[in-house]
Amino acid sequence: MRIKLSSAVVAVILLLSTGQRGSAQNLDAVRMPVAAKSMRATSGNPVNNSDAWHFQPGETRELAHLYGPGEIRHMWFTAFSENIRYPRAFVLRIYWDGSDVPSVETPLGDFFAAGNGMSAEINSVPVCVKSFGRGYNCYWIMPFKKEARITLTNDSEEYEAGSHFMIDWVQFDQVPQEGILYFHARYHQDYDPVYGEHYTVFETKGKGQYVGTVLSSQNRTGHWYGEGDDFWFIDGEKKPRLCGTGTEDYFNEAWNMRVHSGLYTGCTIFEPRAIDARVTAYRWHIPDPVYFSKSAKFELERTGFILDSIGNVITGHGHRPDYWASVSYWYQDQVAKPWCEFPSYSERVNPEIVLQLPKMVDKMRHSDGVELRVNPYSRATYTKPWFQAVNNSVGEWIEIPFEIKEAGLYSMSLFQHLREDNGIWKVYIDDKELYEAGESQIAGGYEVDKVRQMSPEEINTTLDFYNIFQKNEHEDYIYGQRRERKIGLFEFEPGIHTVKLMCVGSNPLTARPGSVNLRYNLSADIISFRKFPDKGLKEWIKRVINDTAKEN
Repeated sequence: MRIKLSSAVVAVILLLSTGQRGSAQNLDAVRMPVAAKSMRATSGNPVNNSDAWHFQPGETRELAHLYGPGEIRHMWFTAFSENIRYPRAFVLRIYWDGSDVPSVETPLGDFFAAGNGMSAEINSVPVCVKSFGRGYNCYWIMPFKKEARITLTNDSEEYEAGSHFMIDWVQFDQVPQEGILYFHARYHQDYDPVYGEHYTVFETKGKGQYVGTVLSSQNRTGHWYGEGDDFWFIDGEKKPRLCGTGTEDYFNEAWNMRVHSGLYTGCTIFEPRAIDARVTAYRWHIPDPVYFSKSAKFELERTGFILDSIGNVITGHGHRPDYWASVSYWYQDQVAKPWCEFPSYSERVNPEIVLQLPKMVDKMRHSDGVELRVNPYSRATYTKPWFQAVNNSVGEWIEIPFEIKEAGLYSMSLFQHLREDNGIWKVYIDDKELYEAGESQIAGGYEVDKVRQMSPEEINTTLDFYNIFQKNEHEDYIYGQRRERKIGLFEFEPGIHTVKLMCVGSNPLTARPGSVNLRYNLSADIISFRKFPDKGLKEWIKRVINDTAKEN
């Protein structure tokens, strides 16, 4: 006789069979009795509102030392610094059961699925980042038998940094009979790619299950970077047990990628498909873990489109020289030995010239119709005081000087402070149009991977500073929103150079209700110039051209 059980009954049986410890992702878990104490480690200060911990350059602080058996159920951070790459400068480490080897070792931003020192908003099952990249939340379940130790390090050699945090965990009476699997997350990067070799995302020895990937790329040549397949070598097998069909396919996308955030997959950062485009994508294998009993290795091919010096496609499946970084997430029956070295902060980021605009108003030139202001406070900016060029008409301009000490190719970004009273401004470098000074990468109505083949009038050179997003109306109306926008790539010689911004119009939405008067202000926070790693790039492209010619 067969008895048909309802899904609710099945869920209860499953919960009871695991010691009444339902997953935090399962709503059935919250109604089951559990022999546990709710605990929290926090930066909170009950005496006053000074709830942040501050970190000097190079300083490591222990956030929590937890005594189990127990499980970390939730971690929340909000970090801050005048270092615009603080998401890559802060390093999170977690140690299980007295081990001196960190099972979690990763930059804070990469752990939360935003790479390259950038910020993004993420809404997935195990990781959520709120308030335009400010509120980091982790819901991975992290069990331990005896103790857990959590540290945070400010790896910057120049900037102070700070963080608020809460670590919510539960303490049990005893270790479950079935034992535990330790949570791991490890950062890896390869900024010295070898022609034709795959990128290793993950490698370990032992028994466990792989549960997630964050992959970030700094594309060293234009067009699409992700034609490479994924390969999984399980338990010492020489032939991959699992093979994929393309990089975006692994992230469950199709025909390129688009910025979005879902329960188990997402693309959090995707700059225009030009040279030095930055991309981050994630995939959580929560419904489909990759199981291994003895060992596992996960590789990705580094292949995609390759262009020649004038923008023609050489091949759609050539070896690419992109800089890749990743975080692998897995559970294992023991504390795993690190399979790769953790790189220093200077190795994780490009050298960068950072212009803090509120701090250099006295060095700027401007037309008579512009008033330069440094306003006292904005949550949207890095420095809190924020820079504004108050303007009432088209044709007015501001000019910002900067110094280049080392000749080379630089990637320029402007951190816009988007507001409802801002206009549209054109960008010049050394009084030259962008297409004369270098390569514009301002997103517009053209194909950025063909920009070298296009006429000047087709190339976008303007930025709209109006806040089209307004996801949070209260915050946006008061403070505006920060947005890092890529301007382009430019070859500079040592010396003093200038960025000129000229007002050329205004978004029609800037007019107040009932008014026809448009507004033309500009507000911004940072201008940065990142040294582009072009060493060996020409030789790499020549090799692709030669190999492609041989194949044809």
